[in-house]
Amino acid sequence: MVDEESRKREDCLESIVKSLEVVKQKLDQLQINTGGEKEEPREHPHGKIECRVRCTIISLGLIDTIKQEFWAEIYLSVTWIDNDLKGRNVGDVDWNKYWDPQLYFVNAVHVDHKEQWHTITEKTADSTIVKLSIRMRANFKSIMKLHSFPFDYQMLKIKLMSDWKVDQLQFVTDKDTKDAIRSDTFTDSEWTLRKHVLAKPLEEKREQTGARSEFPHYHISFHVERYYAPYLLNIILVMFVISCLGFTSFAIPIEQVEARFGVNVALLLTAVAYKFVVNAKLPTVPYLTLMDKYVLWILILHALMVIQNAVCLPLASFVTRSTTIVDHVCAAVLGGLVLLVNGVFLVIALKKKWKTGKTLARLDKEYKTRRPRENSNKVSRKQQTEPSHSYNRLLHSAAERDVEEGKACSVS
Repeated sequence: MVDEESRKREDCLESIVKSLEVVKQKLDQLQINTGGEKEEPREHPHGKIECRVRCTIISLGLIDTIKQEFWAEIYLSVTWIDNDLKGRNVGDVDWNKYWDPQLYFVNAVHVDHKEQWHTITEKTADSTIVKLSIRMRANFKSIMKLHSFPFDYQMLKIKLMSDWKVDQLQFVTDKDTKDAIRSDTFTDSEWTLRKHVLAKPLEEKREQTGARSEFPHYHISFHVERYYAPYLLNIILVMFVISCLGFTSFAIPIEQVEARFGVNVALLLTAVAYKFVVNAKLPTVPYLTLMDKYVLWILILHALMVIQNAVCLPLASFVTRSTTIVDHVCAAVLGGLVLLVNGVFLVIALKKKWKTGKTLARLDKEYKTRRPRENSNKVSRKQQTEPSHSYNRLLHSAAERDVEEGKACSVS
């Protein structure tokens, strides 16, 4: 009895511990998503600060065109100069009391994991380089344009913003090291990942945001191209076959109107039912995609075949005594319309694929030919009045360390 009671007590304690762990995880997630309670940072005494940004896309996947979301794991580093940290070591610094860029990801809808840490990458008698490193896994919201679906490509964006105003902070792309993206960890089989990253600072206007002040933004973009073969074979080809089967009704004598109606109406209902089944797996957007237009034209052609069955016999008796000639003319006209619709669709699809391939190939080439600067010799206008040689030398050394750290994060 004693052993049984002790086991029950242990089981009860174990369940309580597990429940507390779940509660702790939920609280940690809530703190990550909300940013937690932070002390109000002080304004930097040296005026406008230049923050150099570099990003590595470690992993990418789960691109959902219906929810307009994608999942990514990223490593982000932001470096700036803080002369108030002269002579200080990392372990002795209370970062809540020093200037911070106050970053947050505008389009992050759910954060799975996030960790960040500060380091002092270089110190001299004149300046101190501070680096903020962020590694996170999250779902990001991104507007996807689907007019050319399924021959489309998408620009996925990660949007970074600071709570400082534009006259207090300026984002700058780190020219010493290129932003990187790993293709070997890409997990979405429906898309092809292009090997380039586009990153640039933006200053959104108050007219666009509705805010009282202007805040600096930084957008990190990359492209994915959709595999169109499954849609071509499973949807477009099937609808084309159904449209061709409609012409089998012309083998039935024109006098047997009921038989012709039975064939064409059955095929029309089949096409409509297939469209509803397929729509459940396609993105829902408030406009017609290229595939929507094609399917609608196929349904219209089926409807014309049904109308032809109804009016062909009275029309033949009114125009001429030969019903066969009128029937053959209607079949030729409908056949020409089917060929025209499919030909136009094929030309548009090939044109869109050519333009997509040309655009993405150009971006890939520009990314590959863009080489890091050996020396950081560009600074903001306000910081040109400061000792530029030490500034450039410090940021160049920091960038070299940043490359090694980014590689380590990617491998891990």
